[in-house]
Amino acid sequence: MREMLTDLLKHLNQVCPTFVHVPERAPYPYVTLELEHSLHGYPHGPRIFVVRVKIWSQYKGTLEILKLAKEVEESLDLYNLKSFDLSLKIIESSLVLLSDEETRLHTFRLKIRLKGNPQ
Repeated sequence: MREMLTDLLKHLNQVCPTFVHVPERAPYPYVTLELEHSLHGYPHGPRIFVVRVKIWSQYKGTLEILKLAKEVEESLDLYNLKSFDLSLKIIESSLVLLSDEETRLHTFRLKIRLKGNPQ
């Protein structure tokens, strides 16, 4: 699991700076990855994860965040195609203006299924 998240982080970093833990005063825009939950099918079943990919922007208006969301979605599609040991599906997408009225947040919820390791 850790290897997959690290690889996904590196992959999304090509679009925009991507973090698991955001450094202080990180400049906008950036992307964060959050593991929501994981399940493991035993004895050799698949592992299923739900991951939130959050895009953060303080650009006035929605142009920047919608452009980044499209790039991230295309990047996730490419990531899904290049990998033979997982399937990735966007199960939810949302865009909100946070209460500070400056920060926009676009969230993708991903369902990731890693194939089991038969032995």
